Amino acid sequence: MVRSDEPLCARSLAEAYLYLMVTPCSECGGGSLRGCTAMPVADLAEAAEPYSENRWLIDAVCKACKAESRLTVCIEPSSTGSADDSIVISPTDDPSVILDVGQWVVLFRMIEGAVASEPDKIRARELRLGAAACLDEALKFYDDPENDLPPSESVFCDATAERMRQAPEQFSRQRLLALRSKLPHASGVITRVRADDPRHWWRTIP
Repeated sequence: MVRSDEPLCARSLAEAYLYLMVTPCSECGGGSLRGCTAMPVADLAEAAEPYSENRWLIDAVCKACKAESRLTVCIEPSSTGSADDSIVISPTDDPSVILDVGQWVVLFRMIEGAVASEPDKIRARELRLGAAACLDEALKFYDDPENDLPPSESVFCDATAERMRQAPEQFSRQRLLALRSKLPHASGVITRVRADDPRHWWRTIP
């Protein structure tokens, strides 16, 4: 098992799992990663650091070559609580620092695709809310009301940069808003479960 001891700073466990979904495998370079078990570092006997309650270990497997890895994740204290136990990925207006605008759009498409094959109506609605949350995260990068395209600072990876060069219209704010308008908004009481509970929508995306 490959282990990355350099922690990934995420705003929620949901964001960390979604990050794995669009991260190429370090072994084969082709497959994306699927997050499996998550364990709080505070539950481990060797954890003595005062920050350990905000650190998690996430086991992952490559969808292509099946190589196993383990990721250390540090959850930002300001996000702990509300972002880990609901549809919300981050309760703040600040954009992600680990997933760029294009990756959020890719995640939206992946989750929307999973809805079509989901027979359970409640589960399908959770996935659609998750897809909506990804679009909400993408839209956080659009900080200039006069510009319909995201700023250059919103691009972190080569794949997004290439997509923006080839099809900038795909990143139009108005287009993303139109897609968002077709998706539901969370309403009523969202059932609260532990952050590491496997019932979370972002734990079981195919």
